[in-house]
Amino acid sequence: MPDPQVSHVRCCWCGEPLRRTGPTAFWMCWTPACYQRACVWALTVAERRADGTIGDRVHSWLFAPTPRQTEFYEQTRRTKYTLFGGAKAVAKSYAARWGLYRDCLRFPGLRCLLLRRTFGELEATHLLDMPGEAETLKLVGATFAKSDREFRLGRGSLIKAGHCETEADVSKHLSTQWDRIVFDELVTFECDMALAIMSCARAVKPDVIADGGALVWGVTNPGGRGAHWIKEFFVEHVVDSERFPAYDPSVWGAVLGTVEDNPYMEPGYRKTLENLPPILRRQWLYGDWEAFEGQFFDFASQRGGQPWHVADLGLVA
Repeated sequence: MPDPQVSHVRCCWCGEPLRRTGPTAFWMCWTPACYQRACVWALTVAERRADGTIGDRVHSWLFAPTPRQTEFYEQTRRTKYTLFGGAKAVAKSYAARWGLYRDCLRFPGLRCLLLRRTFGELEATHLLDMPGEAETLKLVGATFAKSDREFRLGRGSLIKAGHCETEADVSKHLSTQWDRIVFDELVTFECDMALAIMSCARAVKPDVIADGGALVWGVTNPGGRGAHWIKEFFVEHVVDSERFPAYDPSVWGAVLGTVEDNPYMEPGYRKTLENLPPILRRQWLYGDWEAFEGQFFDFASQRGGQPWHVADLGLVA
């Protein structure tokens, strides 16, 4: 094995730096327990013996998650509705797509919906990346039809990439059922719109039901029109009980990442985020769900160990 490259990013579990064996290899933590934990969610191609049988050794790696991405995948098996949130540049959207690819290979005929709010956003993100990822996965039968925005692989599994700009778009997505629904940049979706589409996450396949049923994933940074309801549902687990009397906090979960979780990002990117205006800096650098545009006080700012707006008036009760 060649001398490993060492990342500036450290494992969020054991604190050891992530390593890889070359510029095209995946960054992983090589501590045995951490390595095995991440490998559960990796995609590999096994070697094929001369007689045509499948061997025990890995021939090639298609995908290996970072520790934080691994935590997201683990959480999706504990909660029906799972948020991968936090700072920018954690590779959340990438993790969501590869999580769908993995599940499509596990379950024949899996039906997945991948949403952005507008077509322009969809075109500038997933529609740029999915063709190359289909090429990476061609050994397992992956194809991508850009005109239909459909990614197919495995035994009849489908990922439909779509958008949701208008009421007509909402109605279109309500007309079918999905085993997986992924909202990319969930903060761009209003609460009622998102919850209506989430109601279409329902499984009928016995193997999917046995594995936990249909799932909904949201990936996003803090900030935006939907930040309040997302924080309430996924992060704080405190919602309006009169409006949502059947809300069950046990089926809503979140994994929150930081800039320091992504070994593929250039080390200097943090400086870029540090130069943002205060509210954006708190949202995109620190993943702060308490920061939102239009707030009068900056409650994160402190003076003398207290929020700056708190004054001791010296009054005695």
